[in-house]
Parts: sequence; structure tokens; C-alpha cells
Amino acid sequence: MQDLFAKHLNLRHDQVRVLTKDVGGSFGIKVHTYADEMATVALSKLLKRPVKFVADRIESFVTDIHARDHRVKAKIGVKKDGTITAFEIDDLTGIGPYSVYPRTSGIEANQVVNLVGGPYTCANYRAQARVVFTNKNVMCQYRAVGHPLAVAVTEGLVELAAAKIGMDPLELRRRNLFPDDGYPAQSAAGLKFEKLSHHESLAHLDSMMNYAGLRAEQKRLRAQGIYRGIGFASFIEVTNPSAAFYGVGGARITSQDGATVKLDAQGNINVATGVTEQGQGAESVIAQCVATSFGVSIDKVRVITGDTDNTPYGGGTWASRAAGIGGEAAWQAGKALRGNVLAVAGAMLQAKPEALDIRNGIVVDATSGTERLPLEELARVAYFRPDTLPSGVQAELVATRHYVPRGWPFAFTNGVQASYLEVDTDTGFVKLLKHWCVEDCGTIINPQLVDEQIRGGIVQGIGAALFEQCLYDERGQMLNGNMADYLVPMAAEMPDIECGHVVSPTADSELGAKGAGEAGTAGAPASVMNAINDALRPLGAQPLTDMPFTPGKILSALGKV
Repeated sequence: MQDLFAKHLNLRHDQVRVLTKDVGGSFGIKVHTYADEMATVALSKLLKRPVKFVADRIESFVTDIHARDHRVKAKIGVKKDGTITAFEIDDLTGIGPYSVYPRTSGIEANQVVNLVGGPYTCANYRAQARVVFTNKNVMCQYRAVGHPLAVAVTEGLVELAAAKIGMDPLELRRRNLFPDDGYPAQSAAGLKFEKLSHHESLAHLDSMMNYAGLRAEQKRLRAQGIYRGIGFASFIEVTNPSAAFYGVGGARITSQDGATVKLDAQGNINVATGVTEQGQGAESVIAQCVATSFGVSIDKVRVITGDTDNTPYGGGTWASRAAGIGGEAAWQAGKALRGNVLAVAGAMLQAKPEALDIRNGIVVDATSGTERLPLEELARVAYFRPDTLPSGVQAELVATRHYVPRGWPFAFTNGVQASYLEVDTDTGFVKLLKHWCVEDCGTIINPQLVDEQIRGGIVQGIGAALFEQCLYDERGQMLNGNMADYLVPMAAEMPDIECGHVVSPTADSELGAKGAGEAGTAGAPASVMNAINDALRPLGAQPLTDMPFTPGKILSALGKV
């Protein structure tokens, strides 16, 4: 935002300060620069006074971006032994009246055609995307850009193929997923994978959900006229983007991020980071990385973010990059500061720095753990009595480090989801019974945050599968632009969501962390779709592919309306 405001108002960066307090969920909507924002800044300059702009709910509904407006035709080739031979896709995407600035509305279609078939070894692949203007609201990036569509297309085809040749859907996947010992690898669409874990993830899911037991229960209940379905979705997720996005739409979007770490006079750590807090727990992750690499407890770390005057240049929060890129920068900054502090401690204690360590905020002997010097005392001397330090010793208790991924264009994560649900064939209502997700995001820095990111993403994906839809009349007037008419998933409708993990760290960083913010959204719609079709298959229903799967559509597929 700082760069774009400066660019279009002919200002220097130091004349533009962007302050961002804790922001509610962004989900991609906030990576764009809207006309409202540019007008507000321009008015402030013209009037030479502060200007406040507040959008109410309806204004946001009809001006913030929408997403997922696609019509996709796709085919899969599969042999009778289950070998997948080909994927073909034609994606027609509506983007509204114009492309959103600066990241372009064509990116979602681009993601779809790149990601279809991604988890599977397949020699033949053909795809095209066509982007068309419509008289709806603008369309652009939304959480897991293109992933839910690509996964739904891929996994819907895989399930249909399994049913066509009479093979268990898990077995068909086992025969075609990239082997875990076959990396590095490249998908048919050209995506480069460093290290994924599809087979280990699938085996973990099988065990977690007791797949054989659920199939037995499903068969028993069908005999009683109760129709339950089990649906799966293997997925890959794009995280930790490298320099691939720089300059899209004329915006200087950086893939690097930085962290500045300072030891204060009382032995506490202040961290300034380029990534921002949008409810995903970024501040906690940054604090953990610094606390661990430096050697203090997390309560001694204060994180500063969202202020262009006081934080390093960085790419911000998008594409699940906060932990993998921002966290690595913070980790390296903490290590650098630790080295500086130990150099000062060595001079004060007449010891070699490598013979010392920092543990729980105290300088100790590395071998025995004997406490030698509290950080508070070291900082007091360094800041207030530097004259007592040995000649030639200059305490540098601030360190800055930056990090950018270099080895791979993206750090792909992977996983698999399963949905277990029941369809009321008289009403068309879907009751979600249980949902599972096994995910591999590399090194897990904060297990609770990762699990809740996954659960939140799954709920968002279920919303797309069963509830959410922007309705327009023939004149392009939005009909349900309020929270009374636009359905979103609520706690009462959601199933218990169980999370499991496989760990395949990326070698592109020391932490080995990949992103986890979009995995849940990527796979949930496909697994719900496949579960509904699995439930209805014995009744001869037409496969459902048009989201959201409303009761009316389900009854239509059953031939009841």
C-alpha cells in the first residue's frame, strides 16, 4: 500500500506511513488496492486534513472482490487397472467489469489450470483458461486462490473414474499419487515439487478415520434406507512464493521479508517484522522463532508489526508466507543477535563466546549450564556503562536479517481430506458427521495455530460447498448482499474436524517451515462434493458438480423436483 500510494500520488516512501493495527481475517481480499482507498488518500492530500472512510456491510458486499466464478469442463483418462493417463480442462472464468489492481483478476484461472491433476503422476495434460468480463462485482484472489476449484475438478474426476472401473477410491489414489521417495518431481502442468508426502498422508488418514469401519457402517445403514457418503480429496498448496510475483500489475510485490531484533536495557527482546497480524497468529509465530533462536522465554519477546515507519520492507501476509518467510527472517535475526550478545558476554567474562550459551534469558557455560551473567546486567553495562567494557569491544545489541526463498519457486505443501456425511433423500438436506484432514506443512512451529488454521479453512471450504453464493438478477443487481440473505456456515452446522500431520521440512530454509493457511480451504469443497455423490450413487443420481450443493440441487439430481 505504501508503494502504490507513493507511486500514484507522486510521493516519496518516507512521505507515506501506513499503520495497520490487528486486522480481522483477510483471506486475500485485502491484498488489493481499492478505489475507495485511493480516493481517501487523495482527498486527504487535497484537503490537507485527515479523512476517514468506513464501508458498511452492504458497501463491502458490492465493492470488495468476489471469487470462484468459474465454469469448468474437464476429462480424465484412466485404464481399467486404475492408471491415470490424462487430464484435460477448459476453464471459463468471469472476472467482473475490469481486472482488480494491482494483482490481476486472471490469477485465479491461472492457478486452476496449473494445479489440476497436481498430486498425480500423469504423462498427458492439456488445459486452457478463458477470462471474460461480466456485469457482476469484481472478482479476484480469495483464500487458496484457485485451489478449491482445481482440487474439486481433479478429485471429482478421480472419484468418478474409481466408480466407473469399480475400484475403491483410496486404492485408485494409491496407484497414481506421486511416490514419497520420488522427489524432486514435476507435475504434468510443470509445477516443481521439492518433497511431498501423499502416500504417508493417505495412510495416516486411513488409520485416523477407520476407513474400513466406516464403509461397513455405510453398507449397514443403506440397508435401512439411511444414505451416508464418504468423500476424499488429495491436495497440494502453493506457499512461500519466491520472486515469481514481482511486478505483477505494476506493483513492486516483494517475496523477501525482514526482521529487526533488539535487546532492551532490561533483557527483553523487541522484534519488528514485515509480516502483519490478520488473526492467523503471526505475532505468536514470530515471537516463538526469536525466543527459540536467541534463548529467552516467549513472554520476554514483544513483536511490532503493521507500521511502515518502524518495520523492515517485506511482502506482508499472503500466500501462507508469514511463518515460512517472515518466521525464517525472525529466526535468523534472533541467531545473529545471540551471536552479538555472546561476543559481549565473552569480553565481560573473559571467556570464549563459543564456550557460552543463552538459556532462559541468562548467559551460561555451554557445557555445564552454570549461570554466569543475566541479560539484564549485560544490557545495563552495554547501554549505560560501555566505558567499563574492554578496549575495542563495541556492543551491538540490534540485528536485522532478511530472507527470500531461492531454491524453489514455491514451497508446496500437501495433504488429504475426508468428509463423512448423511443426505436426507426426502428433503435434500446434508448433515455433516465428521471431517478429517492430514496435512504436511513442513516444520510445525505452533501446533495449535496450525490445527486451527486448518479447521478454519475447512469451515470456509464447507461454506463454498454447501452455503455461499452471490446471487444476481438479469441486470447484474446483487440480490443477497447482506448477512440475512447470504448464507455462511455456523458452528451448529459444522462437524467435528480432526487434524493429523506429516512433516517434510523444506531444505530451502533453516526452519524448514512451509505455509498452512490455505490447506483446509483447498480440499474441503471437493471432499464434501465427493461424499454427497458417494451417498447418492446407489440411487442412480446424476453426479453433483455445481456448487453450492443446495437441497434443491440434490433433490433435482434424485429426480424428485
